[in-house]
Amino acid sequence: MESGRKNMDVGALFGIIDKLQDVRCKEEFESLCEQFCELVDLDYYLFGVIEQESLYSPVIHYFSNYPTEWLELYFSENSQRVDPVVSYILTQQAPIRWDILVQREAFQEPKQQALMQAAKNYGLCNGFSIPLKSATGDIVVFSMAIGDDEQQIEKLNAAIPFAHTLGAHLVECYLALKIQANECCESSLTRREIDCLFWASEGKTAWEISKIINITERTVLFHLNNCTKKLEASNRQHAVALAIKRGLLKPNL
Repeated sequence: MESGRKNMDVGALFGIIDKLQDVRCKEEFESLCEQFCELVDLDYYLFGVIEQESLYSPVIHYFSNYPTEWLELYFSENSQRVDPVVSYILTQQAPIRWDILVQREAFQEPKQQALMQAAKNYGLCNGFSIPLKSATGDIVVFSMAIGDDEQQIEKLNAAIPFAHTLGAHLVECYLALKIQANECCESSLTRREIDCLFWASEGKTAWEISKIINITERTVLFHLNNCTKKLEASNRQHAVALAIKRGLLKPNL
């Protein structure tokens, strides 16, 4: 009987994964995450992305059904700066349950412990977080949480393998939505502009680029200036960084 139940769960999981390919908006994305919560019998989820176009002020995007009051409090107080989960995903790759995380010496600071206790007060009694990475280098986390439940450890442990698989597909879905949103900007770069930006990313000067792709140095500068404007970058180096982040420049394999 138990074996049949696992097979049914796997089938339902891949049913959700198949539907992710047709997602066209945030609401559809969130609806499928809610379906996954029902599948694994957990109350809450959060899919968060830390975009690193600026290391000084990274932008955080998230999809979640966490209690609204908790999310408002969390971000109004910039709690990500003391959140042990955030600290963990910045350096680690393995999924981890929160009850195990807070027992580690590196996450014993009073502010970290206080934050996790506050989360419990809003119904996030325990959970797990799965660190992920996007193809563009964004830092991603897929977390799931549960309320006060006598079987919380068993439910969390059972859900982690499924959540890990789904998380990878959620990243791909998120990137597809992001590409659709940025399609206009990205498609505006010409092939020649991308060529110039590619060689600039290799540290080549405008004169060197002109010799490599057989155009004048003045034309190279013209293309690089266009790239900077189109990508809304502050300078050529910033344009290169943004182009790499957005997947416009790829290794020459």
